[in-house]
Amino acid sequence: MYEDDIKKVNDWFDEHTENYGTYRTEREYSVDEYDLKDFTRFLAQEFPDLVGIRCYIGTGDSNIWFFEDDLKKADFY
Repeated sequence: MYEDDIKKVNDWFDEHTENYGTYRTEREYSVDEYDLKDFTRFLAQEFPDLVGIRCYIGTGDSNIWFFEDDLKKADFY
């Protein structure tokens, strides 16, 4: 992703912090299970040619997380 695209992702996270597991730090992003549907909908609408972002699935907790480097290396059509 380009820097402008990463800013859009950052803005989404800034607006969706009401669930404890959804947050971002300087390098890390985490999406709570309750925000996952909204996040994937956002990605599909904002980046229709996005194929995937490498992410990690929590064990015990139902969340995913990824890093800024994963966004920079996202796959597109």
